[in-house]
This record gives sequence, structure tokens and C-alpha cells, in this order.
Amino acid sequence: MDAGGRGVLTEIRGRRVLLRPFRAEEFDEALSLRREEDRSGAKVLQRAHVVSEEALRRRLALSSTLTKSEILFALEADGKLVGEIQARCSEDALPPGVFELGIEIYDPADRGRGFGTEATGLIATHLFEVEGAHRLQASTEVGNVAMRRLLERLGFSFEGVLRGFMSSVDGPVDHALFGMTLADRSGAS
Repeated sequence: MDAGGRGVLTEIRGRRVLLRPFRAEEFDEALSLRREEDRSGAKVLQRAHVVSEEALRRRLALSSTLTKSEILFALEADGKLVGEIQARCSEDALPPGVFELGIEIYDPADRGRGFGTEATGLIATHLFEVEGAHRLQASTEVGNVAMRRLLERLGFSFEGVLRGFMSSVDGPVDHALFGMTLADRSGAS
């Protein structure tokens, strides 16, 4: 434990990316990027519920520490903050050992460069080897071909469509659900 009573912070280094805690000086940038349309001008999905800025700051302050609801990492590449990745594990929503992954690359110019693939692979390995995961799952808009391919490349299996799963500015959006179990991963090695 550190002086504030938090668990030991985790950093996960890959070949090109670093998963690490958010730095206090990055909080305003991360909050701003969550509130605005993405830099390409496309409408982003609306959050299922509005979370206060104070709650988001607490969440960022706990990044890289497994809490009772998630482990969140800042995603750094080329020495700069390019996004975030999290594994949600709320005991109110998921059984023990099951994590739901989410990733956001903030700037469209940083997408398609392999940062998301490497980060997702790193967090998957960490969850299975360190956090006791036996199942990982992730969903993405049905039409998000790049994310679907990323998940399949990493060994996730398509499990079905969650109809009307997320709200967007244009109405409910269908999501494709992908999953991977510890047995899948062990068999793939």
C-alpha cells in the first residue's frame, strides 16, 4: 500500500505502448476528451448515465489499481497520452473472474496504428495471469469492422449481437459481443 492506502499501482509495458496510471496533469485533458465530440467531428455515443466531474477525477486518480468495479489505465504511445483502456468487473453486474474490456483512442489520427491491438493484448494477459480472470468480453458497434478484427486477431470469438445495446445521438445502436475464456487462451498458446 502507498501512503494514501491505495494498492500498488501497475504499469504494463509493451513493445510500443505503456499502460499506466493517469497523471494528475492529464486529468483535465482526459475529462475534456470524454465530454466533447471526437476530433473528427463525429458524434460520440452518449454515456448511459451522467457521471459528475468529481467522480471521474476520483476514477482517474485510482487508475491502474484494481477497484471493486474496474481497472483503468492511461494508454501511452510515442511518449504521449493517446487513450485509455479499462476492464470493468462490477460485482453488481458480472460474476467474479469476468471482465468486460473497453478502449478509447482519443485522436482519430492515432487509430489504426496498432496501439489498440497491443494495449488490448497486454490487458488481456494481465487479467488472465495476475487478476484471476477466467473470461473476458468486449462489445463494439456492429459496423466497427476495425475493432471486430482487432478482437478476432487476439483470439476473441464472436458470440452474438446485443440489439439496441447502447444509446447514441441517433438512437439505440446494436453491438457485437466477443468473448475469450482462460481455456480458449490456454488452447491457443
